[in-house]
Amino acid sequence: MANPFTPKVVAGLCKDVYALTKIDTLDEAKKVLNTRYQGNLQFADNNMLVGKTGGPAFVKVKTAFGFVLVGQNQLAGHAFVLFRGTQYLADWLTNFNMLFGRSECGNRVHDGFNSSFKSMKPQIAPFIQGLPPGTKVHCLGHSLGGALATLAAEWIKQTTSFEVFLYSFGSPRVGLDDFSAGCTSLIGCDHVFRAYHKTDVVPCIPIWPFTHTPNEGRDYLLFSPGLLPGGKWHDMGEYVTSVTNGSSGKSLSWEKLYSNRKTDYSDVNVSAWLTDRGQCVYSLSNFQKIEHAFKFVIKKCLSVVGNMASFAQSTYTTLMDRLAFVLAKNSLVEGSLSTWITLLMKKIAQFLGLAKKLADSDNWSEAVIRDLLRKLQVKAQTMAKQALSHALADGRAL
Repeated sequence: MANPFTPKVVAGLCKDVYALTKIDTLDEAKKVLNTRYQGNLQFADNNMLVGKTGGPAFVKVKTAFGFVLVGQNQLAGHAFVLFRGTQYLADWLTNFNMLFGRSECGNRVHDGFNSSFKSMKPQIAPFIQGLPPGTKVHCLGHSLGGALATLAAEWIKQTTSFEVFLYSFGSPRVGLDDFSAGCTSLIGCDHVFRAYHKTDVVPCIPIWPFTHTPNEGRDYLLFSPGLLPGGKWHDMGEYVTSVTNGSSGKSLSWEKLYSNRKTDYSDVNVSAWLTDRGQCVYSLSNFQKIEHAFKFVIKKCLSVVGNMASFAQSTYTTLMDRLAFVLAKNSLVEGSLSTWITLLMKKIAQFLGLAKKLADSDNWSEAVIRDLLRKLQVKAQTMAKQALSHALADGRAL
């Protein structure tokens, strides 16, 4: 089914949720919303979504994580669940002992995201239950809000008969492969619209084995200059600009945005990159290539790894420790597998700017591999925190 809303409309809503949460009173927020959307959107009763991740315990518009809105007039038959990002995302992304929670469908997700969403469910549930049959429900969010919108979309689709659409801008990864595949299948790939800037680092974390929804290559790449991650390109205002035709001010189409998307990395692409003698310098592009290569090598180790489910029973740190063990064990086996592991470790070492002695090493013990994976995780989290801090310092929407 074609998306009933343009990228500019959706991005505008994701930006406006920040503006609405900067207003002191709900009455003032209602006036702003009514003016901006010409009476086509209204707040639902008990509309403010307040989570339990921190901040004041009392409820004000400014402490809200988002809003639920009902369409009327031209938007009749549509309902909207909007989430915003917060500074707590930076805290969660730098937590080395991330736990895995279970989504509505029982799949593995980031526990911080999941706990925050669960704390809002009692506020969202009456709104969803009160919608008339045939309503189309749109879950939207930017940054952390995109992660919350993803969990909300899965929950609503799993527990109701409503048609659900999911939109996110600059969202971090929410869960592991079981969640991404299950959520994509449940909602429908053609109902999921994930947009991201080329140099926005937040969509690159948490690093693998976390993966994005949808998992079928249907996402929307937006141009941003340079090779290094920049906080500017995580700003929701920049996302609005990127989906707007600069000369006409009209929205670009979803089809146009999709045409910007690069072809998925194939095993042939990954193997060519791993065997290339060029240095793996620090850039967001090379970080993404390392992730593709990591999945490529782990796939070759599946005979030892077995079912990944057994590797994700506790914390993310424990999972990475187990992967380090598997990689080290396979690096001792004669043949092509040990060669691929060596090539991957060298690329990671080069990316991290470690000493040439380590980058040229052929001795990949469990301790060395674990240390490299830990440093790669730290690097990714540092890049993300810097981007988020930059957005906060400049007063932009997280």
